Amino acid sequence: MAKQYYESKTYDHVLRVAGYVAENPMIPDDKMDNCVALAIMHDLIEDTEYTGGCFGAEYKHFEECLNLLTKSKNTNYIEYVKKIRDYSDTRPEVYWVKLADMKDHLTQTETLTDKLKEKYLAALPYLL
Repeated sequence: MAKQYYESKTYDHVLRVAGYVAENPMIPDDKMDNCVALAIMHDLIEDTEYTGGCFGAEYKHFEECLNLLTKSKNTNYIEYVKKIRDYSDTRPEVYWVKLADMKDHLTQTETLTDKLKEKYLAALPYLL
């Protein structure tokens, strides 16, 4: 589903994030599949025309995680990251995916501007 919504560069990004998630030894086996799926879908609401709401009741937890990963335009990035941290006990999938997302952004040197680097490095301590 994700590939039909994402532009090529964003799709490549979410696949890299999913790869980082899959390599994370801290994620329990029983949460890994959902974490990888969430990593692939983490930018859907924020960066595409996808509006959400297509998940059934059995996927309520997953949709809540996806919504937590979506930063609204009027939300300060630090406040957004603090919210993710605050949910790390009840929605750890969001925490793990966000760390992988930040790792990918910080390692993509060809697209990492000084402004983006500053944004991610300023927010990282709130998750660590």
